[in-house]
Amino acid sequence: MDSLFSQVELDQELLKLNAKKREAVKKQEVKKEDDRVFDKKLFIVDGYSLIYRSYFAFITKPLTDKNGNNVSSFFGFFNTIFMLLKEYKFDYFVIAFDANGPTFRHEMYPEYKANRDKTPDDLHSQIPIIMETLRKMNIPTISKVGFEADDLIATLAVNATRLGVDTVMVTADKDLLQLVNNHVKALRPPKKNQPKYELFGEEEVKEAYAVKPSQIIDYLALLGDSADNVPGVKGIGEKTATKLLEEYNSVDGIYRHLDSLSKGLRAKLEEGVDSVKLSKTLVELKSDVFTLDTFDSPEFMTSTIDFNAGIEDFYARNCNSLARTALSLSGGGKNILEEAAKKSEEKASVTAPQEYLGVGSYTLLTDIKVVRAYFESAKRSGGILAFDTETTSTEIKDATLVGFSFSYELKKAFYCPLISQGKEYLKLDDVLALFRDYFSTGYLKLIGQNIKYDIELLNKYKVSVSNILFDTMIASWLIDSNSGQYSLDELASRYLAYDTIHFDDVVKKGEDFSSVSVEDALSYSGEDSDLTFRLYKFFDGLLEEKGLKKVFEQYELPLIEVLISMEREGVALDRSFMAELDEKLSKRLEELKNTIYGFAGHEFNINSSIQLSKVLFEEKALEAVKKTQRGFSTDTATLEALKGKDPIIDSLLEYRGVAKLLSTYVDALPLLCDENGRIHTSYLQTGTATGRLSSRNPNLQNIPIRTDDGRLIRSAFVAKEGTRFLSADYSQIELVMLAHISGDVELSRAFNEGIDVHRFTASLIFSKSVDEISSSERRIAKTINFGIMYGMSPFRLSNELGISRADAKSFIERYFERYSGIKAFVDKTIKDCERDGYVKTMGGHIRAVPQINSRNKNEKSAAERVAVNTVIQGSAAELMKKAMIDIYSDIKNKGIRSKILLQVHDEIILEVYEDELEEVEKIVRSRMEGAAKLNVPLKAGIEVGKRWGDMH
Repeated sequence: MDSLFSQVELDQELLKLNAKKREAVKKQEVKKEDDRVFDKKLFIVDGYSLIYRSYFAFITKPLTDKNGNNVSSFFGFFNTIFMLLKEYKFDYFVIAFDANGPTFRHEMYPEYKANRDKTPDDLHSQIPIIMETLRKMNIPTISKVGFEADDLIATLAVNATRLGVDTVMVTADKDLLQLVNNHVKALRPPKKNQPKYELFGEEEVKEAYAVKPSQIIDYLALLGDSADNVPGVKGIGEKTATKLLEEYNSVDGIYRHLDSLSKGLRAKLEEGVDSVKLSKTLVELKSDVFTLDTFDSPEFMTSTIDFNAGIEDFYARNCNSLARTALSLSGGGKNILEEAAKKSEEKASVTAPQEYLGVGSYTLLTDIKVVRAYFESAKRSGGILAFDTETTSTEIKDATLVGFSFSYELKKAFYCPLISQGKEYLKLDDVLALFRDYFSTGYLKLIGQNIKYDIELLNKYKVSVSNILFDTMIASWLIDSNSGQYSLDELASRYLAYDTIHFDDVVKKGEDFSSVSVEDALSYSGEDSDLTFRLYKFFDGLLEEKGLKKVFEQYELPLIEVLISMEREGVALDRSFMAELDEKLSKRLEELKNTIYGFAGHEFNINSSIQLSKVLFEEKALEAVKKTQRGFSTDTATLEALKGKDPIIDSLLEYRGVAKLLSTYVDALPLLCDENGRIHTSYLQTGTATGRLSSRNPNLQNIPIRTDDGRLIRSAFVAKEGTRFLSADYSQIELVMLAHISGDVELSRAFNEGIDVHRFTASLIFSKSVDEISSSERRIAKTINFGIMYGMSPFRLSNELGISRADAKSFIERYFERYSGIKAFVDKTIKDCERDGYVKTMGGHIRAVPQINSRNKNEKSAAERVAVNTVIQGSAAELMKKAMIDIYSDIKNKGIRSKILLQVHDEIILEVYEDELEEVEKIVRSRMEGAAKLNVPLKAGIEVGKRWGDMH
């Protein structure tokens, strides 16, 4: 019988069979290779990726050195490197950088990365500084002309696997995920609200991108990459790319099955065949740039890193925490920090004189008679005492006094224990009697670091303090309001070149200060009082030198007592009202959820950004506004930009608002009540750079006031029996301040004649009489009035009002034509700030604006807004502080029982006994309207109600 196949066909089939066998053997060998267990590990950092990420992590509030230079990249880069060295175990380490000049990809495709934005000047200037510090510290780096860092990382990973070393790539770049396998992982930076870096293996890549690591090249070849100008296939998106690869495994597989695809998709792929080939070549990393025989060489070892060599650079860049971390990694002594601080020119300009530097001498006192003798000595020496308490908790209601320290001479301090490791030393009654004899009488004037806490603790023990002399935390904020770092540890490092003992160094996790030995407590607490006294001596002169003594003594220091009283009183919460509100809002949330499902056509997890993104941008085909690492953004700003495009958007925004009210206030506030049902917020004088007070635990200043639901939350706060809330609110205070400071004739006329200022503005820019102004025209004027002083652009105004850019530009031009005094004020403020580097409020608070002369246009514009905003808002904040101090003083001196409870932006809330209402209202009106003499009336609106929500 003749064979069905020719000999040629049989030979072909045999060849195919043998090829399959060889492939199977190869796969088996690869599998065996993958299954090997390695005992060594290499960490490779994607250098420029980390530099860029660090810069943009602080883009809204850049970190600067003392000369105003941006150091965000410098800080973020080394902070991450140190984190890796501290928290991860590895044998080899290297940072890969792109070399200068074109790569082989540019030769292949000149348009490669051609559309990238120019690197911001203030980022570019940090790169050589980072490189120099890396060189000084001998931290391993690698780069090679003609190749990108990604190619070097790929080559290192392949060499490592061959040599029996596992690899971890520290990178946010998805291109590198093509390398992930059994022996190569990616450590990726945390996303928003994630606490730490996440290790990506094959499963994590598949979960994040819906493709395997081996498919990443094909995935990117189809999609393209706008950042690198890789073309991809026009019209192919993420969803289509992942679906095609799931079905056909690779680009080659897809093109072999074009006949199986829809006509439209086939056309796109056929048209893009050359583009996808090019894209695949551009995306695929070279892994054979070099061959290594070993990693056991200085180029990859951490043992030769000289951490101390970078300390001077860290001080010079105002990155003091990095200096401390470097010291801890080196195991060196404090003298290294001190020497480095002295060598740093930038540091030397603010470091205290030599007499304030160095270590102190501390004495343990366990006899109350001896303590009293030292207090008497302090009284004779000038009556000034730096004082610090040690307690079992940072929460006053839970705090028990276990010891205290004090200092009244430079570099000398004393620690007085009450309880230590279960043993009693000084008796509480004896200590309290001592405090009353010296603090309540004013014989000793107290200095503290955040002294408000110490005084609140003493008040809890029925000890009053009659004379607060100084607070180093508040003084340091006045000296540098932009720092945001005012802890004693930070201040000691910055101004005294002193590395402190940290709380965690003496108190074990899960324990409190009563568990600390008296020897350790002496060192820790004695140091606190010693450093506080040194900083007082230095800051007192510095405030005088900078012209800040008046604002410190007139506004900030007297306010401490007012805030202590407010925090002690607290405000009552109607918990039954909250329970009803919980039920009401929860029902509304469920209704909104069902409405959203109706608009979507199916149920989904509304709180999942991935699922919501799919509904909005795939199913509903809405135009995506912003892209993130994991898809298109669905944040609130994005939803706001999509309003009017689909009815689901309004429901989503309302859903988020209700959900936030429930979680932030309705569920949380009742848990914060004390045994009397009152909530005690804490006020911060150092919480903002402008000078406005802020509150925390809980933040009562963020309760929304423009929504009905926000007003309902306020209605849960109720005056106690026999009292009413009195709300006093400065009317349009920032516009009043603008009129006064700018001296603008027209704006001042509106206030002096009692004309509605928004109608008046509208009448000027629309050339109509005040009576003819419509509500929409008033709305435009109001938006301009409140936005223009902070540099509102035509772009933003057009977005907020829903008008054309041309109309917005025209409105702003007409505004400045009619309010020429405001234009002159804004221009002068910016010009003076460019010259001086700072602005000053009406009361004398100085705020540096380091970016005012930045070459980065966006940074420069932001700095100009900060300059104008600080003058207006900061001056308004000072008026409020002055009013609070005077009202508190009048009430106290007249023996009135009513109390100030809350301060929220431009509003003061008092709890007033009904028989004192008339008198308190007179005091409040008089003090608020008389807080300063302006060239326009300063008006306070006063309302009375049983609940906070009943008013305005």
